[in-house]
Amino acid sequence: MIIMIKRMRRRAFTILGRWVVGLLSVFIPAVCLGGPVLTLNQINIERFPEINIYVTVADERGVPLKGLTASRLSVQEDGSAVRVTGVFPLDKGEEPLSVVLAIDRSGSMKGQAIKDALQAAQDFLREMRGIDRVGVVSFDDRVTVVSRLATDKGPLVKDIQKIKVGKDTALNDAVMKSLQLLSPFTGRRAVVVLTDGKENRSSATREGTIKEAADIGVPVITVGLGKEVDTLALEAMAAGSGGRAFFAEASNELSHLYQAIARQLINQYRVSLQSRKFLDNGWHKLHVAVKTPKGKAEVERVYLATLKPVMATGALEAYRTGIDWQYLMAIILIALAIALMVAIIVIARVRAKKATGARSSS
Repeated sequence: MIIMIKRMRRRAFTILGRWVVGLLSVFIPAVCLGGPVLTLNQINIERFPEINIYVTVADERGVPLKGLTASRLSVQEDGSAVRVTGVFPLDKGEEPLSVVLAIDRSGSMKGQAIKDALQAAQDFLREMRGIDRVGVVSFDDRVTVVSRLATDKGPLVKDIQKIKVGKDTALNDAVMKSLQLLSPFTGRRAVVVLTDGKENRSSATREGTIKEAADIGVPVITVGLGKEVDTLALEAMAAGSGGRAFFAEASNELSHLYQAIARQLINQYRVSLQSRKFLDNGWHKLHVAVKTPKGKAEVERVYLATLKPVMATGALEAYRTGIDWQYLMAIILIALAIALMVAIIVIARVRAKKATGARSSS
């Protein structure tokens, strides 16, 4: 009898393991190898029912895909198709780009890491156009405004070269200061933040930082260097603001990475849509799909149908529910796993009692 129960329990654990793996495969998105990467950076509803979204399309190496037309795009609003009225490439200088580079200068960046980081920032500047504005902040346990946003890139190069390493990592405060520098500007904006460590000094919280980015409609592009970065935090900050998370194993990869980010930002598209909704103060979901010769990519974001205030980017849904989806998903998986285990054990005990009763009666 004991042997039978042990076998049933072993079988139960095997079934549970397969079930959990299967469930994870449903909820955890697969990595798309070799296909395009689509990022929905900003949603602008100032001219509602016209909606303007800013998207970035790149290949697996981060090279922007050019020549995007309306025929390659499909957009749904709350599950219903909406008309794409125009696709406008922005690399020709129609709309300036405003970017703040936030550079980690904590003690762990000492040596080659800070040298490569500063070189990467200068390479980023060289990719910018004459109309684009760039500002720079550096951070350790404090945030320093190295340079406010300006179109003249010459003085910026000299200012960047003066950055020296310090102590700890006030990552959230650095992003918050970058957002404050960008708040007076309109149009295309972004924060590019580099760190090689974990947040340990900020007065601002990660949640508050993401919310601020959402409120003013600025995507935060995160760059994690090395193996000590808080991957989940950087991914949450990027996804919650409409940005994208990048990771480099070694500092000599930063220049190439920063050039790719710059080119993606410059080569954004503005896609105009005609909404079928009303300004009902409700939440609505946009599903954007793009088909290219290298494959298909899809992305979803929500927006709030009100002009007071205009809120843009993907953090909205997270704040509507008030909880990080990753933690919610973990709770659901654990609860389901426990419920299944309890059910299997109860069934095993019931069967065991029946088997004992049958032997007794015989």
